[in-house]
Parts: sequence; structure tokens; C-alpha cells
Amino acid sequence: MPTLALARSNAVPAPSADLPRLPPAVIARLPLEQRLLASEARLRLLCAPAGAGKSVLLGQCARQTPAAVARLWLDLGGRSLTPAQLCTRLAAALQQPATDVNEAALLEMLQAHSGRLWIFLDDYPRQPDGELDACLDRLFAAAPAQITWWVASRRTPAWNLPRLLLQGDLLELEGQDLALDEAGLAELLTALQLNLGEDLGQRLLQSSEGWLAAIRLLLLDADEDALRQRLQAGCPLLRDYVQREVLADLDDELRSDLHALALLPRFSAPLCEHLLEGRGSELLAELQRRQLFVRRLDSSGTWFRLWRPLAAVLRSLPGGLVPAPVHVRACQWFARHGDIREAVEHALQAGQVEVAVNYLQRFSQEQLLQGHSVAQLLQWREELPAWLFASSPRLIVLQAWALIICARFDEARACTEALTHFLPQPDARRQRKLLAHWQALSGVLARQCGRRDARQHCLEALQALDDSGWSQRILCYQALAQQYLAENALDQARQALDEGLRLSRLHGSLIYEALLNTDRCLLLEMQGEAGRAAELAEQSLALLRGRVSHSPVVGRLLLLRASLLARQGLDETARQAYRQGLQEAEFCEDAYTISGYLGQVELAEACGDLDEAYQWLQKAERVMQCSHVPEVRYRGVLQLQAGRLLLRQEQYGRAREVFAQTLQQLQQRQQLAPSGFYDLLPHLRRYLAVSDLLLGHHAAAEHALRLLLDECQMAGHRSLSCECRVALAESLLLQGHDEQAEALLQQALGEARQLRLLRPLLELQQRQPQWLERLLPGEAGQSLHQRLFQPPPTLDEPASAGTALLSSRELAVLQLIAQGCSNQEIADRLFISLHTVKTHARRINVKLGVQRRTQAVAMAKAYGLMGD
Repeated sequence: MPTLALARSNAVPAPSADLPRLPPAVIARLPLEQRLLASEARLRLLCAPAGAGKSVLLGQCARQTPAAVARLWLDLGGRSLTPAQLCTRLAAALQQPATDVNEAALLEMLQAHSGRLWIFLDDYPRQPDGELDACLDRLFAAAPAQITWWVASRRTPAWNLPRLLLQGDLLELEGQDLALDEAGLAELLTALQLNLGEDLGQRLLQSSEGWLAAIRLLLLDADEDALRQRLQAGCPLLRDYVQREVLADLDDELRSDLHALALLPRFSAPLCEHLLEGRGSELLAELQRRQLFVRRLDSSGTWFRLWRPLAAVLRSLPGGLVPAPVHVRACQWFARHGDIREAVEHALQAGQVEVAVNYLQRFSQEQLLQGHSVAQLLQWREELPAWLFASSPRLIVLQAWALIICARFDEARACTEALTHFLPQPDARRQRKLLAHWQALSGVLARQCGRRDARQHCLEALQALDDSGWSQRILCYQALAQQYLAENALDQARQALDEGLRLSRLHGSLIYEALLNTDRCLLLEMQGEAGRAAELAEQSLALLRGRVSHSPVVGRLLLLRASLLARQGLDETARQAYRQGLQEAEFCEDAYTISGYLGQVELAEACGDLDEAYQWLQKAERVMQCSHVPEVRYRGVLQLQAGRLLLRQEQYGRAREVFAQTLQQLQQRQQLAPSGFYDLLPHLRRYLAVSDLLLGHHAAAEHALRLLLDECQMAGHRSLSCECRVALAESLLLQGHDEQAEALLQQALGEARQLRLLRPLLELQQRQPQWLERLLPGEAGQSLHQRLFQPPPTLDEPASAGTALLSSRELAVLQLIAQGCSNQEIADRLFISLHTVKTHARRINVKLGVQRRTQAVAMAKAYGLMGD
């Protein structure tokens, strides 16, 4: 570490006049300067491409050299230099005899130096030179600790950087570290006295990737219109800069290789080997050594791409490679390695449409759930001749699944009808297979549209699909589970999901397992096991993490996690989670974005910001309409939220009209709830009863709530049962039945605490704050969330006593014991070992003070853990 004790310096600090002149409109890079100046590393290396601002940043740091520290500045100009020449120049800068100075003599001079010294070497030689690099490496190791080296270089020198890094002697800034960000761009625009719209500024940053030279050249003598033209058509000044500063020092082969890589969205060493006939690995290493604008795309250092501005310039230069052969070879490589989406894209870039369609036939339903595949496939569908996509049953089926994912049901239905053009098939086996695919598509499509015939289609498809159609079988099991969830048949839904999960694991499909777990989480939430649902959502995200970069399934799981946070009243955490989930769902163009918008509606309403809530509601409707999503997928849930907002505004009559009309329309059409909102109909019934209650129709409201409560209890829908109890308690209170109301609310409070369910109590607090405050007291300033989930021990009701005794996993085991499940069945359902089940059962008995399983169930019911 450099010593803080200062001694007399033998070197004379260089005057500022010897430092490089700062360019006009220079900006302060304060975070970078502070990072460099605060470091105690003996080597501070700025290793970045041309035009990244290395010399200016080095000069800014040099100007802040402490007064008691000697400073030495050498501009090496990027030119080749022998070790002896470097040593001679350093000796001269130290004002020592500079005749025939070798490495040993220079080292003696440095060791004789008694004070702190900063040595700045700007523009280190650009051509690789093993002897020079070895000389500097030895100097770093042998020089006194009070000497700090500052080096700016366009290439990565062959120094022992890992050793220096491990010793804490290296701070390295690379091109991405030096890239300009939004704050830096704003400062530069102020210095240049330019005003850009936010969208244009973002576009400039994105196209330049923060490359300072590119930004300054694009902005030179430009207004907004000129900048837009340069971003669209290219900038002659930037092209000239690239040719002089980047390409001039390269040999013909390396320039040709760069032109090839500029045509690729991404590349790896094996792909380069295929493209460049065996010199790919050497090329990649050379590009990284020379800092030729190569950007890593993953943490493992497998995939790279060229910086966008350099790639754009290379593609525009005359004399580059003909693109078609490059894309053909890339297409071959990606197809050989199973990346069909990129193989298709390169085939289209090469102009080989029929080859692209041939590869499309290999696309699987599983691949549609990864990345931007759905949007990409539908874009190809728009751009290519229609007859190509209608040329085979396989392509028609693939389009239909993609259209279902983004909820374009009318177009998906047209695809299923197009399959009839291929009937009859040449033999019975292919005839059965095509009909099975039609049944599977029809079943899933019917489910998404809320039709009751979905079950029959799916069951018939499951009977006909063979092992080769395992992915369609999984989707049929999911559609069946969703149908049962919408019908409140929760046990049957669980059985269908179990079958789908078994198939997913049998075929090692993590993406399908996670897809099914989205509905499994909703089932657990309905059954009152929100803790297990949150745990399963996290497990599913962990399964996909590192394996899938983007996916509609990831978006759905993130939105589900947000919903589970919101139900507990953790509004700020839920709001951040909704933003993350919406970003992923929008990127993948998944119709489940609507659940994110509606979640934001509920959060805004909970905060009392009804204007924001209506804005989110309007945005949800607009996005669904612009995405061509049919109303059957979203209209009912939008009306439910609109009615809730009217209730909050105390417009009870209008709210009742909305709930009644929406419920009547769904019932008349015999339409089930859309996916993701399986309890839409019972929620409409509950809010209709609440509207009647607030309008003074107490008896009618009580009757409707008791009927709905009985149905929910029979189905095992504990979350909605709790919400019904809260509303029913309010009904009894308004009718003057105070004792019954308090007893029922106490039971609901215990259940809400166990279920981690705050939403119905928030609504009650808005209407009956004093009553709820009396029955759920807390300390001054405590939120409803704190009062419910962090109650004082002395105030625990009997219903919550068992909750305090038993963990969430023990409660899950107890629920399954009550259903008559064996230990092995419990282990299979909870994905735990048989030994763990027995341990949980033993602890349950001890905590509840019983001897047998039947006694544990009875005691749990007495505590209110098992419902009525």
C-alpha cells in the first residue's frame, strides 16, 4: 500500500502546461475520477477502444495530483517503443542522466526516489510488443510501493493482470466503464448548449452505446433534425473517424473478419471458427487484446457482439463482404446447434426463404416460450408470403400456438380451420395425429375463450396424442386444470396439474414445469396456502434462472409474485415486483400483461389515488385493444375493477349496475372466467352482495353471502371464504347483530392472519374503521398490515393460536393429513422426503398436544385452521 508519509521528491512535478489540452465543452467524469483517485491500487489501467475518453480522463486525474505528490506525464502517442527507449524517456522525465538507460538503471532511479510519485503513461503502444510488456510488468513488481502507475491503452497489454488484481494492486476500467450514461449525456448537452427531447436522447445513447467519440461527432454542429438524419442514414464524420482511428492499423484479413462479424447480432468462438475457416478463436482473442469494440453478452464470456456504432459503420463502408455467404454459414451453424430461431433469421437475411421455412418446421412449442420467439415468429408471418406459412400442418399448428400465447384468438381459430385442408391424410396414423393436434388446439383455444366445451376437446386429444406429442399433452393438462379452476373444482385441477408436471419432468422440460407451476401457485393461493405459493413461485424462477434469459413464463411468475406480495399489503415491494413482471411480459408480448396493469390498479386504489388507478385501468384496456386481444380475455376483469373503484367512490348504485351487468353477460353466454382470473364469477357475486349491503338491502346481501360462503367452503376455496366472512360480518353489524358480527369477524381475522390476506380487511377499514380498530387494536401509528400480522401475543385469538404454534409447512402437511393422504402421498405433493413428512407429523402432534393424526385434525379445526 502507498505510504502516507511524504518525503522530499527527487522529481519535479510536471506543470499543467505539459498535460494534454482538454477538448472544448469537456465534461467532468466525477464518478470515474473519484473511483480512480480514491483507489490505493499501484496500477490504474484505462484499457478501452479509441475515442472512449481515456486521455482526457487521465489528464483530469493528473490535474488533481496532490501538491506533495510528484507527477510525471509521458504521452507515448501509441507508437512502437523498445524497452530501452521507454526507460530513457522515463529517466529524462525524472531529470536523471538519460544516456544508455536500461531497465536495471531505471529501477535504481525509482528505488532511490524517496517520496510519492504518480507516473502517467498515455496512449500506450498499440501494436503488441512482448518485450515492452514484459519490461513494464517487471517494473510494476519491483518498483517501490510509493510509486503509482497510471496507464491509458487501446490494447490489453500482456501483463500479469490477474496477479496484480489478486494483490489489490490493480484497478482497471474498460470500454463499458467509460461509456457515457444519461447523466453524462445531459452534462455534455448542457456544455454544448443543445436541447434534445428525451426520446431522441435515449435513441442517441442506445445507438452509440455511450461511445464518447461517436456521440460528440454525431452532435457536432447538429440540431435535432440533423441528429435524427445522422442516426438514420449514418454520419460521414464518424465513418471517417472509424477508418482512420480503428481500421487504419489493421491488416486486410483482420478488417475482413470485422466486416463479417458486423453482420452478426452475436458471435462466439465456435461460430467464428465455422465462419472464418479455423481462425475464429485467434480472432476473438485478438479483438479482445486490441480492444476492438467487442462487448460481452454473458458473464461466462461465451457470446459477444460488436458495439452497435462500429458495426453500423462497417456495414456502410464500401468494399465490405457480401452479406449472403456470411448469413448462410451462420444459418448452418445455428441449425446444427439446435438454435432454430437464429438459423431462420440468418436464412432470411441470406434471402433463402425456402430454407428458412424448412427450419421453421423444426420449431417446437417449447421454444415459443423462450425469449422473443413468439413476436419473432409472428413478424416473419407478416413479412413472408402467406402460402409459405400455410404450406404444412406443422407450420399452421406452430402459428396457432404462438397466436394463443399472445391471445389473438380469432387468428388462432382461423389456423385450426386451415388444418382441414390437409384432410384426409395418406394413412390412418397420420390422420389420427393431425386430428389429435386439432383437438388439442381447439381445447386450449376454447379454454382461453372461456367456453365450456374445452374439457371435451382436451380429453379427446389426450386419448389420441402419442408420446411424440408430449408437449401438446402437457398443454391439454394445463387447459383442463384451468377449466377446473374456473369451475371451482380445485381437487380436479390439482390432479390435472400433477399429470402435467409428471410429463414435464419425464421429458426434462423446465419451461413447461414452470408454466404449470404458475397455475399451481394460483391453486395454492385459492386454497389458502399463500406461503407455499410464494415459495413455489421462487423455486420456479430459480429453475429458469441462468437457463432462459427471457420468457413469457418468467413474466407470469414475476407478476404472480407481485400479486402475492400485494395480498399481504406490502404495497411498495409489490409495486416494484409488478414493474419487473410487466417489463418481462411486455418484452415477450404476452397477454398476461393485463394482470400487471390490474395489480397496479389495486395498489393505486389501496393508496387512495383513484386518478392513478383509472389511468392504469385505461392503459390496460388500450394495450389489450392495440394487441388485438379479444374482449372475452379481459372485459370481465376490467369491469370488476371498475366496479370496485366505484364502490371506493361511494357510488354504490353504479357499482351494483356494473357488477350485475357483467355477471349477467357471463352467465347468459355460459362463459367461464379467463385464465389467471379463475375466481372472477364468485368475486362478481361477492361484490354484488356488498353493493346491496351498502345500498341498504341487508337481508338480500346476507343471503347471497351465506350461499357463496357455503359454496367456497365446499370447494376448499379458503381465500374467498375469508373474504365472504368479512363481508358477512359487516352485514350482521349493519343489521344490529353485534355479537354475531364480532364473533364472525374474529374468526375471519384469525383466518386472514393465517392466509396472509389483507385485501378484504382494507376494504372493511375504509367503511367501518372504528369497528375494526376496536376488534384489531394496535399501537399508535401501526398500519393495518402490522396490526394483523404482528399482533401482541396476549391479543391472539384461538384461531391464530394454532397459526403461531405451527409453521407454514406444518400447516400444509396437516391439510393433506385431513384429506386422508398417506405419508408418501404428502411427500410427493410437497416435494419433500418421507422422513421430513414423518418429522412434521410428529412435531404437529407435540405442538397440538395430541397422540394421533385424527386428533391433530380435530384440534386444528377447533383452532380454526381447517375451516368449518
